[in-house]
Amino acid sequence: MAGPTKADGEFGVAALPTWQAAGLSLAVVVGHVFNGSGALLFALFSVAVIWTLHRLHTHAPQARTTADLIASVPGAAPAGAIKIIQFVAYVLIGANTATSIAAMALPWMSGPNMTVPDWSGPAVSVAAVAVGAVLVGALPTRLLAPVATVLAGIGLLVFFYVGLAVIANVASGTAPITPTIELGPTPAPEEWGPAALLISLAIALAVFEIPTTVNARLGSVARPLGFAMALVALCAAVTWVATNVGSTGEFHYDAADLFQVATQMFGDSGGMWLFGAMTAQAVAALLVLVWGATRVIRTPASDSPIPLVVTAVVTGVLAMPMAGGWGDAAAKLWGVAGILLLVVYVAAAHANSRLDDSSATAWARFALMGLVLAVTVFLTGAGAGWWPIGIAAVIVAAAAAWVVKTERVSREDRTA
Repeated sequence: MAGPTKADGEFGVAALPTWQAAGLSLAVVVGHVFNGSGALLFALFSVAVIWTLHRLHTHAPQARTTADLIASVPGAAPAGAIKIIQFVAYVLIGANTATSIAAMALPWMSGPNMTVPDWSGPAVSVAAVAVGAVLVGALPTRLLAPVATVLAGIGLLVFFYVGLAVIANVASGTAPITPTIELGPTPAPEEWGPAALLISLAIALAVFEIPTTVNARLGSVARPLGFAMALVALCAAVTWVATNVGSTGEFHYDAADLFQVATQMFGDSGGMWLFGAMTAQAVAALLVLVWGATRVIRTPASDSPIPLVVTAVVTGVLAMPMAGGWGDAAAKLWGVAGILLLVVYVAAAHANSRLDDSSATAWARFALMGLVLAVTVFLTGAGAGWWPIGIAAVIVAAAAAWVVKTERVSREDRTA
């Protein structure tokens, strides 16, 4: 097999081992095992996405990125539009992840009786993005992927075994605990009930396809994505069951209260294990998101640092208002990335339906993904507000307009 080179802008041409590709996917979704029923719902939906991407990969294994993979089919969505949509989605999720890292780091950086200044959250978020970008620039994919896989694996194993320990404790006669604070998602409007809540929990996992940003280096799409989602679904089921059997009160749709359950059952050590695991998975997620966004906008046969710098700057700029609570940015931007990536999935399903060997199954998957997108848009708007929908619509429209204008200019240049 060809040895590592910098000719393709990926710091190597060798195929990524399945476990490394699975680790890249796992890194960005393992933190959502606490989404419980939503994670399981998305795992079912991901089967259709994986099947679609697998067929496209079989059709065009040489396609460099996700956008190129979709655009390889005549009549499919243009690569330029997909790149813009995918890039914005990844930097939004990356900014949110950096904000989470800051929220976990600040209590440790300040004493118990200290009041941190308002600028500390944005400053730490930007610092996290900067450090992540430096690491992404320093580590080639063949080294970054194992690092992210190990960090994500640590988080997954801790979440899994803490969940099992809670279930075993309750089964042996330990009384369920009574949560002192509500850590779960804000209840959806009563008229939409569980449906809106499930959608809000599931949509967070719409980023698992990130290894396809180096599609040409994947020997398979189905195996790594399938392994990652299977592990997340298993762990989500365990943590969800543990939260429901380990706590009193109403039925939980998520596992957000597992931290309280573990702390009260096992003392501070239980909480510390979970805190350490959450920190590990957040770091892994940020590294992979910066890496993925950079790969989306990197041009072929180029190792220019400009795409990485652009990714870091945009992610840092978005993280500042999210961490500082400026203009209610976090609430308005919540859900935008998930909707944008659902648009990418619909575009992939449309491309899949146009393959020469497509069948009624391919068209059914296309219709299913279109329906999922429509339902998600409606329930997100009705449940959480229409800001995320409006922002996502503007981004998609802007991407389409930019591609149309670029193609028109290109045609005029060729005519001239």
